[in-house]
Amino acid sequence: MDTVLEDQDVKYEYEVKLRFRPDGPAVLGVWSKAETAEKVFTEWLGLYGRPGVVLTLIATADGTTRPVKSWTAKGGLRVAPVV
Repeated sequence: MDTVLEDQDVKYEYEVKLRFRPDGPAVLGVWSKAETAEKVFTEWLGLYGRPGVVLTLIATADGTTRPVKSWTAKGGLRVAPVV
């Protein structure tokens, strides 16, 4: 996958967070496989993608968190560049 951070020597954790309003309470899931997090992100976008919803996918490794994807009705899908 080209939108997620993967390195064979680093253990990543992927979190998908869904908020029904900006800065509201979050529903979240955490996975060790990028493919699973990507699939959930896409499914949640299809199910809940409407105005007011904020959906994010972030990757964490060694205490460092990096955004991978986000979606809002106003801003659309944003994919962070892989560094």
